[in-house]
Amino acid sequence: MTPDEKETAARRMQILRALSLHVGHTAMPGALKDELAATGYAMTLTKLMLDCAFLAELGLVSAPEAGSIALTSDGLDMVNGLVRLPGLSPAPLLDPPVI
Repeated sequence: MTPDEKETAARRMQILRALSLHVGHTAMPGALKDELAATGYAMTLTKLMLDCAFLAELGLVSAPEAGSIALTSDGLDMVNGLVRLPGLSPAPLLDPPVI
């Protein structure tokens, strides 16, 4: 993976993570863009919508309807590390507890 591809994969994964923290796993694009910028993933609204279109093609988010973006159950599985797909950074695995 090139550095640009890694950056894109990490950005798309962060979109999924951000949506997973919202009530109902749904957010308005402008609010999501601002939230992503606050977490170090600043981007234009156009870039956010292009990434969301890519994620929708994979079935991880619903295509924006009525202006909102929603995480699907498959998207939540991706965030929880249950699924790995090309074009996305895998969710970090938690270290096993020390007993």
